[in-house]
Amino acid sequence: MKTPDPDDFQKHLEEGPLQQKGFTSKLQRDIEDTIRHKEKTKSKAKPFLCVAGVGTVLAVVLLFPWHTLHTQSEAAALEGKMMPAAVTVSTPPPAPINTALLIGLRTEHEPENNSSQGHALSPLRYSTYRTMLVAPVRGQLEKTSEGTGILMPYKQNFWKIDSLKQTTSKGESYYLSAHLADQPLKTERFLAPENQEFNRVETLLFAGNQYVSIAESESAWNGNAPYYADRLWVRTLPQLKEARTMQFYKKPLDKNHVSIMDVYGTSLSNELASLSGVGDNALGVVSGQSWTVKREPGKWVGKVAETPKASSTRPDSYVLRDFPRDLPDKVVNHDDICCSWSNLKSSWPKATDALTSPMDDMLVIFEGDTLKFYSYGQAPGSIPQLTLDLHPGEQLVMAQWATDHYVQEWIDKVGRYLSGDAGNVVEEHTKVK
Repeated sequence: MKTPDPDDFQKHLEEGPLQQKGFTSKLQRDIEDTIRHKEKTKSKAKPFLCVAGVGTVLAVVLLFPWHTLHTQSEAAALEGKMMPAAVTVSTPPPAPINTALLIGLRTEHEPENNSSQGHALSPLRYSTYRTMLVAPVRGQLEKTSEGTGILMPYKQNFWKIDSLKQTTSKGESYYLSAHLADQPLKTERFLAPENQEFNRVETLLFAGNQYVSIAESESAWNGNAPYYADRLWVRTLPQLKEARTMQFYKKPLDKNHVSIMDVYGTSLSNELASLSGVGDNALGVVSGQSWTVKREPGKWVGKVAETPKASSTRPDSYVLRDFPRDLPDKVVNHDDICCSWSNLKSSWPKATDALTSPMDDMLVIFEGDTLKFYSYGQAPGSIPQLTLDLHPGEQLVMAQWATDHYVQEWIDKVGRYLSGDAGNVVEEHTKVK
């Protein structure tokens, strides 16, 4: 091989640019041939790739564990269903109680045997009373005060009703005394019938914000035979405070009362007439003068007295008849419970009575000899906010509610009035009745 002469190489460099283009026609043909060859290769590979792709998809369809996917889908759906249930069970805490309840209770007692005193006439059953205030204190429900007698709100004041006893050599009398709570209790002295045994009892059956229901019972002698007389009235507090007839057997009706027509109007005549002569006392009359407010499970109801005609051998007695109308607000200012008695009874099977606050934040359940206080919305099986014991056989006489700023006012006033129930006692002069 001949070695190039460096002088010739230098000469070609000095002659300027290359004499032939770098991208020759031969190079162009080579490139085009290469491209046509690749296109043919691709077209032959396409059918194979399509077949291979379809086969892969079929393999996935046939071999994929679809049962696992189904199980997972069911689990996800079940989880989705369970989540709302979990939210439902997780209820918010009960709302706080902001209401106060002033509750009056009555306990009936069997009379003491007075045969040792030489009395042939049997004494009468009598009752004692107590009042409690249950109110929220710093977010906790408490019994803030308790005392004897019935303390009730009347207009802008509190009044106190006490049961007082007068004993003589001829018998004993229990009478109700009504007075302003901030004034001393005044005892009264009654002149009993002369030269004969005589017992008398006044019993408070209901105390509202305006009216009270009173039962009167007497036992004495009618010649050589004992007699028992009973009457029933609704009175206002001033009427209760006024003079009363001490002995009413076979005497004219006491005008010192509120008739049922005074509450509903004279349009009741047809309804009252339809109640006369019904049942076991066909000779009786329902005049509407004698009636009462009686407690039934979950509500107060009106009852009218069917009394014997004047020609009867026992004129001073009665049989209670159901009254077909609901009591108006002026008699019972709040007497609604949260739900029907049957629904409430299904949640608290041992319940005998119930109260609900006007603000729907307190539910009170009577169960045997206990009072259970719940925040509204609490589950029946949950622990009560407060539990109080009742005396055996104790009955509801009054339920009065305080809301808003009156709650603290009642806590202060009721605490003061009930704590001083054994305070000053002033004896009045003897009254002839």
